[in-house]
Amino acid sequence: MIKVTVPATTANLGPGFDAMGMALSQYSVFECEESDEIELIIEGLESEKLTVEDNLVIKCMNKVFDYIGDYPKGYKLKIINGIPLARGMGSSASAVIGGIMCANALMDFPLSSDEILNLATELEGHPDNVAPALLGNLIVSTKTKDNEIIFRSIELFEDMECVLFIPDYEVSTKDSREVLPEKISMEDAVHNSSHLALLVLAFLNKDKTLIGKTMDDRIHEPYRKSLIRNFDDFREAAISSGAFAFSLSGAGSTIIAYSDEENSEKVKEAFEDIAQKEVISGKAIVIKPSNKGAICEIN
Repeated sequence: MIKVTVPATTANLGPGFDAMGMALSQYSVFECEESDEIELIIEGLESEKLTVEDNLVIKCMNKVFDYIGDYPKGYKLKIINGIPLARGMGSSASAVIGGIMCANALMDFPLSSDEILNLATELEGHPDNVAPALLGNLIVSTKTKDNEIIFRSIELFEDMECVLFIPDYEVSTKDSREVLPEKISMEDAVHNSSHLALLVLAFLNKDKTLIGKTMDDRIHEPYRKSLIRNFDDFREAAISSGAFAFSLSGAGSTIIAYSDEENSEKVKEAFEDIAQKEVISGKAIVIKPSNKGAICEIN
């Protein structure tokens, strides 16, 4: 039995639009074994929304089989989903990594880690979510003009916790992209590039004060927050309750605060208070970043 465990992710972290992502300690599990035919079982969180037809995990497995030019007779695949769908927590990235790694293990591991990342990026469009899902930690990544994927990993400090408010409503990738402007000003471009450079240094130096000052975006959050109920209220509540930084998680609808362990419960309670006051259905949780990426076990 092949068992692949893949973490959720949060992308962008403010100014790192399509360039930065972080693994979170919440997981989807994919179990696979050889069979005479293809059989799919779907369980877990929001499993009723995941269909057999046009299933992303199977699509990614087929991508691997086509890539290596070898195909199994069949397989039994079980998806145990643990990541909310269309909430900006990397549910599609986990499916992509899960499918690729299951297929790779099923075919006796023909792919290297770099090939897995390349295939995942091709399927997902960019590496900001798939890289941390595969590798863990905080990943800064890009594609060069020659389409080479380059990245660096930053190990996160132990006492940091993430406080998420996960609304029950979804934000589609299509909607989140459509609200973005076609062009941005030179001033906003300079703002983001300078803030991202300092944000990377802040994480490298574990400088929480600098993280808070530089996790400020002008490319996507000012536009996407129109899709997020009470975004500014959540931000103000997070910072006033002791969080050192705040951002939209990916394209949303989840929002995320970054906090020391001693303040995370206060931030969570502040999120819950806003949700109750504004009648926003959802759930506030406290989780750690994950320093481990996807894990493949053979039992």
